[in-house]
Amino acid sequence: MNLSVECGSCGHQGVVDGPKLWRWFAVHRWNGSIERVGQHLRCSVCKRRPSKLEATQAQPSVEFGPRSEREWQAVVKRLRG
Repeated sequence: MNLSVECGSCGHQGVVDGPKLWRWFAVHRWNGSIERVGQHLRCSVCKRRPSKLEATQAQPSVEFGPRSEREWQAVVKRLRG
């Protein structure tokens, strides 16, 4: 499942790739429960926290996170090093 996100301030909406988001949270060792996810996300337009999060099967519309395995490994190295 992917994550539909809506900003309560400016109304910007997007769909984030669920598996990529899960991996991002796992690499950072953050709590990935739906109640806590919004604390780590920000609107790409107004930089405020999202107000509405829900699981969806819609295709991702927001580019998020590393684009290759090499970039993922660089993130892991930076966080663990």
